[in-house]
Amino acid sequence: MESAEFTGYAVRLTLDQVHEPAFMTVGGKRMCVGDKGYCYLQYFPDGCGYAVTKMLDAQGRTIQWYIDICKRHGKDEQGYLYYDDLYLDIVVLPNGEVYLLDEDELEDALKKGAIDEEEHQFACRTAAALLEKYSAGQREWFDYPNPWK
Repeated sequence: MESAEFTGYAVRLTLDQVHEPAFMTVGGKRMCVGDKGYCYLQYFPDGCGYAVTKMLDAQGRTIQWYIDICKRHGKDEQGYLYYDDLYLDIVVLPNGEVYLLDEDELEDALKKGAIDEEEHQFACRTAAALLEKYSAGQREWFDYPNPWK
């Protein structure tokens, strides 16, 4: 996808059938993040160290934006999109609350050698920069247009 608002890959996943709903607790609140009719809009912005999943319920209301901090993302030889996860995640709720998640997973990955110090620092810098943008009122880095409307 290439537009004034977004350049990169965009994917839509609609949950037509689910065995059981999926829940996630963020900020002490348990919320349904996957059920029949839910839709995930995934964005892989060119040149950025993150991927964004906008989760919508069956009525099209935004549940949350889930931002995966990643080393890189792209398309493999078979044409499948991928991202190399660096453990840190940011969740933005529609009411404006924002959360940094999985700092413990990032530290464990460094201790276990799953990532090196450079990757650790990259993840921390990227998350900090995104949180700073959010605090400054800049939201264009995660709230991309829906090309499937």
